Amino acid sequence: MSTLDELPAVSPKRRVLRIGKAVARVFGYCRANAWPLFVAAWFPCFLTTLCLAALALVLFADPEQVPTWLLSRGFDSRTWLSAIVAAPFSAMVFAFVLDRMANAPEHGRVVVRRGIESVKRFAIAGMRFELSQRILLAALLLAAVQLLSGFAVAGEHKLLVAGLLATHDLPLSPEDVASWTSAMGVFNLFAGGFVLAWTYLFVGDFFWTGSFDPIGCWRALDGNHLRFVAIMLIVLATVAVLKYGLVLAAGLILIPADAASPSFLSLMLMHFGLAWPFDVLHLVLSAATVGTILGAFRPAAVASIRPAAAP
Repeated sequence: MSTLDELPAVSPKRRVLRIGKAVARVFGYCRANAWPLFVAAWFPCFLTTLCLAALALVLFADPEQVPTWLLSRGFDSRTWLSAIVAAPFSAMVFAFVLDRMANAPEHGRVVVRRGIESVKRFAIAGMRFELSQRILLAALLLAAVQLLSGFAVAGEHKLLVAGLLATHDLPLSPEDVASWTSAMGVFNLFAGGFVLAWTYLFVGDFFWTGSFDPIGCWRALDGNHLRFVAIMLIVLATVAVLKYGLVLAAGLILIPADAASPSFLSLMLMHFGLAWPFDVLHLVLSAATVGTILGAFRPAAVASIRPAAAP
């Protein structure tokens, strides 16, 4: 029984999302299906962490040797390659969670598709991996949006620095920078959440319907656009509060105040190791939110997701 089976039939009248009920439905579904969702998402998220850690080790173990054209302040780690590396695995998590919510059949755990007809499947319990046309197309969209957003943040930072240098005497004091940096951080937080919410919805709609139709997806949410964004921001904010609160607490406990500065390798392992479970939570909750919304507003697509997961 998926959460979609509990949703009422869509009437021809315009439906109105109830923010509190929608958020409760998402968290309730994830709580009731925590283990299956974890099994669907853990391996792609593990590969994301592994690849990003390897990328950071290669590029930043000796920062003086890093080509400047690979660096950008708008990404974590501070290279635009991180957006490209993470995108396929994020797409996998979305596909797997939405497949499960639609009760799509799973004929194998590890799936490698070459083209459309040639399919190789390997049954490895507790592990799912798929490299297919739908995953690559969704990853392309995710990577493009992440690259545009990251470069926009980097360009915004350069404009801020240029503006401060043009209007203030050198050297710049912390007071000159702090207020502008805080304002820019708050703006980027909400703007980034807005862009991420719609990107996730369009990616989810692509998996749901099998076609990229952002206009149709936008129209399907007639009158509920701001409510959808509010729901996604609540979900993302919940994960962010848990992540940074627990990571800060763990850092204070694991790193004594009088301890020597940790090595680069230790910092990298802590950064990616502590972030991994929250990356799983972030993607699963986001995909479950998208699946719940699409199940309410685009029910005809539930049937069309099944052939996408079948051989």
